[in-house]
Amino acid sequence: MIAADGISSKLRAQLFPGHPGLRRTGRMDLRGMLPRPAGLAPDLFTSQLVDRRYGAMFGLFPVGEDRLYWFSDSVLPATPPDPNEARRHMLSLMADWHPLVTALIEATPPDDIYVDLIARLAEPLPSFVAGRIALLGDAAHAMPPDLGQGASQAFEDAAALSRHLTGAEPADVAGQLLHYDAERRPSANRMMRAALRQSRLTSQTGVAALLRDTLLRAIPSRLATRQLAALWRAQ
Repeated sequence: MIAADGISSKLRAQLFPGHPGLRRTGRMDLRGMLPRPAGLAPDLFTSQLVDRRYGAMFGLFPVGEDRLYWFSDSVLPATPPDPNEARRHMLSLMADWHPLVTALIEATPPDDIYVDLIARLAEPLPSFVAGRIALLGDAAHAMPPDLGQGASQAFEDAAALSRHLTGAEPADVAGQLLHYDAERRPSANRMMRAALRQSRLTSQTGVAALLRDTLLRAIPSRLATRQLAALWRAQ
């Protein structure tokens, strides 16, 4: 059995009853998609804005030829808001940002905005398999979205499972799943830890954020590119 039932996996809880489960990160994301506005400057595509006053972030990426995907990230309010409240909160928080930010949020119908109260696995699982059952994707390694690797890691899980199970006889399945676990768990857990570090890094405020920005500017672009390439290299 392949358990790919998501971040709130019930099978994970049954297979590993001693695991602490999910933990909120204290962050809230809004995500939306809309038609690309006419006259939008190309230099604003694939951009991310970070405000060191309160650790909020806004990102923008093209989707195909005529659509845009955007996301925002901010501190989760004490009382988790409903979608309309979350949208109003973000518009207020980002009122003095680049005017495109609030324009895109306002142009996205409320029903097309997804609100995500960010959670992650409190700690890595001891295994991605239990007998003839394998966990895949967020069920196995739910992580913050800061590296954009959640779905990518699920694809890598699926590819690895396919390799190890193709041609396997029923009696070999449990052993092949152990090979899947040995291949994917170290890599996925490393990415999960990196995503958590990135989440903490981008949400800094005040002096800590100023120090972060100063240090990041000092890193040579060639070194930064090499580090990212090593992090995202498929196993």
